[in-house]
Amino acid sequence: MAIDTNFTRPKIGIVGGTGAMGSWFAHLVEPVAERVFRVGRGTDLTPVETARRCDVVVISVPIADTIKVIRELGPLVSENALLMDLTSVKEKPLKAMLQYSCAQVVGAHPLFGTEGTSAKGQRMVLCPGRGKKGLEWLTKVLERAGIKVVAMDPVEHDQIMGLIQGVNHFSTLALGLCLVKSGFGFEKILNCSTRTFEQRLDRIKSMVKQPPELFESLLMDNPWAKESSEQYLDTIQTMLRIIRSKDREAFGELFESLGTFLNSR
Repeated sequence: MAIDTNFTRPKIGIVGGTGAMGSWFAHLVEPVAERVFRVGRGTDLTPVETARRCDVVVISVPIADTIKVIRELGPLVSENALLMDLTSVKEKPLKAMLQYSCAQVVGAHPLFGTEGTSAKGQRMVLCPGRGKKGLEWLTKVLERAGIKVVAMDPVEHDQIMGLIQGVNHFSTLALGLCLVKSGFGFEKILNCSTRTFEQRLDRIKSMVKQPPELFESLLMDNPWAKESSEQYLDTIQTMLRIIRSKDREAFGELFESLGTFLNSR
């Protein structure tokens, strides 16, 4: 039986609600909800019960598990309810939510981490799937929290994230491994570092403190990350040829093209 909801004070269930992103989203929506259910491995409330009883069902599980969870829970979500996810890959989860559910559907991707991060001034991508009321409700909740909503096609989102996340993490990990292979100890490298390079070292240290599965998924589960990383390698080879040949004119042209791109907004 369909839930009759107008999203005024919805009951919100977050599958994966005990994790970092799920907990963050729960905190965000608590002021506008009748009740928020945070569902995890150790909670009494099950994902199946959550899908059946809530007006908004949020999937916030690892990327590798997302499609499986959507396939299981999607048919249980009311056609008047909202089914959404918070993963960093959007095309396949959105297709799965549309395929396995009759509910309203939105794909969401917060473009920020959760640790020590204020929501105000941050961005979140929303990929509309089906229905208007759920999308309008979510947009208002985010905008009232000071989050800028970026509406985007899911395929375009994944292509851009293949570049922004894929190449970023690929190059950061590669730098870290290059330091390991350099033969210099970390203390010696740190003592000779500029402040800018120290910040890059801090980023590497921050990455390795997190579960490797997170970056594994970002690099392997987004089909565009591989292509973008290969493009990055091609660019490196081009730069290396210029440096080897000491082609100063070509090196200057690289800077000029980069400056033109950065000033094109």
